[in-house]
Amino acid sequence: MSFENTSIPTYIINLSERTDRRASIINEFKGKPEFDVKIINAIKHPIGAVGLWRTIQKIIHLAIENEDEIIVICEDDHQFTTQYSKDFLFKNIFEAYSQGADYLSGGSGGIHHPIPISPSRFWGAECLSTQFIIIYKRFFSTILNEEYDESVRADIILSEITSNKAVIFPFISTQKEFGYSDVTDLHNLGSDVVLNLFEKSESKLQRIRLAHNKYCMDE
Repeated sequence: MSFENTSIPTYIINLSERTDRRASIINEFKGKPEFDVKIINAIKHPIGAVGLWRTIQKIIHLAIENEDEIIVICEDDHQFTTQYSKDFLFKNIFEAYSQGADYLSGGSGGIHHPIPISPSRFWGAECLSTQFIIIYKRFFSTILNEEYDESVRADIILSEITSNKAVIFPFISTQKEFGYSDVTDLHNLGSDVVLNLFEKSESKLQRIRLAHNKYCMDE
């Protein structure tokens, strides 16, 4: 299947004062016409995680207005891995849609109870991180209608409101270290915290993949 003329609406969340992050994320998408990029000013809230969730809901409203069928939502600390390719991304987008996924993650800092569901995707009971997620139209109304309070975390609530989710493996996205986070306090504890989370997560999936291939695949 050719995706030569395909582009996907891509909404990037950024606080206007975070110019370092804005420059970084714009650079990530240079030379990638498969993404139709729009920078979205993040909604500010004293609790960063609440502002993030409200911004995601804002994006969903925009996607509905634009009659988008599939969207990418990125935080401004997203960075592509060397595993990324346009064909690999779109192959997984369409295959996950066919499997009934409501959303698809490009990479996760932690996946609870992961189960391989294809050669390049895992299901997880809880999929942490929202730096690069693909959301399908059929999930839009669920996101908008979900009640939440000030304890909300975008990655947790997305995992809780649907069992139809997947993570691309190998990861095509990780989070870039900026030395601070406006949303997650854990990421402010020191250097390489985020890097270590993603490395441990991917290593865990690799071990499961090897075991699955050894013991569960047909001879």
